[in-house]
Amino acid sequence: MIRLIRAEFLKLRTTQVWFWLLLAAVAISALTVIAPLASGDIHTGPDVANMFAGASFAYLVIFVLGVLGVTTEFRYQTITATVLQTPSRWSIMTAKMVTYALVGLAYGAVCLAVQLGVAVPWLNAKGIRYSLGSDHIPRALIGVLVVLALMGIVGLGIGAMLKNQVVAVTVGVIFLAIIQGILSAIPGVKRIYPYLPEGAIRAIVENQADTSLAELRLLSTTGGVLVLLLWAFIPAVVGAAYSMNRDIT
Repeated sequence: MIRLIRAEFLKLRTTQVWFWLLLAAVAISALTVIAPLASGDIHTGPDVANMFAGASFAYLVIFVLGVLGVTTEFRYQTITATVLQTPSRWSIMTAKMVTYALVGLAYGAVCLAVQLGVAVPWLNAKGIRYSLGSDHIPRALIGVLVVLALMGIVGLGIGAMLKNQVVAVTVGVIFLAIIQGILSAIPGVKRIYPYLPEGAIRAIVENQADTSLAELRLLSTTGGVLVLLLWAFIPAVVGAAYSMNRDIT
């Protein structure tokens, strides 16, 4: 398994996609700090926690990276060599899940480092009182790492199920960025929002006092983690069991 994970890291770093997507994730994280600080919306410790939680918006980038991690192999038929070397599709998918979970953690660490580098001097200059060890800030920081790690696996699962790179990226991004928001605004239907990836992410990274959407309450932190785990592993298992077990040529 370690050999397979090393191979996945080698495949990833021999392309430039990871670098450009990392820049996109960093840009998103920086904007989620700069915008509220520049507008004067940050006043208390909990406000600071929600600001750092904004790095979770980079989950779209990690999702795309996960999709590309499997669909690129089908697009360029490198999956053929991969399967000839390792016939077990389950081993291949497991190695990919471990790899992209670790990459998600690494992306999260870089994004949080950028946020802290921008926010801490700015907050101190404005005289805003906060503590990195309290005010729900540790929850936000750890939550971002959890979210980005799991969303890489979500992307892998969707990519394994759909196989077509353009379709998987397009459908996934539209659902995550647009359809979830539409569903959250439809009476009756919006009750499923806490069980969607965005609802689970908000439950993980936001303060418990803020985990509400109109009349709809989000899940607990534990519930959010469990829901996101299901979104991560069910598509991955289905993809490994169905799409990746079919003929690949």
